[in-house]
Amino acid sequence: MRNEDHILFLRFEEMKADLPAVVRKVAKFLGKAVTEEEVERLADHCSFGSMSKNKAVNNEDIMAPSSERTKNIKFMRKGQVGDWKNHLTEEQVKAFKAWTMKHLQDSDFPYYRDYE
Repeated sequence: MRNEDHILFLRFEEMKADLPAVVRKVAKFLGKAVTEEEVERLADHCSFGSMSKNKAVNNEDIMAPSSERTKNIKFMRKGQVGDWKNHLTEEQVKAFKAWTMKHLQDSDFPYYRDYE
């Protein structure tokens, strides 16, 4: 459905590289005009720094530590591209890569290339 006009794909890497450009892209997709001041404000509000401090975004009430097992779980970790490498086991990476290659290999969707 990626070519449907009511579907917009965004990648974390795009947002990290140029969040104001992504804000403009979303506004255009939604048919909304935004000023550069609004783009700046929205980009700041949607930045990882702002979002990571927002209790609602982080589901802090839902994710509240209820046991030893869940006390260190954070919805938003570091906001760094490629940080998954610090959290997934080699087995998990292999499984994710296999699934990704199976489902996206012949597409132009850029995710699968990130794992080669």
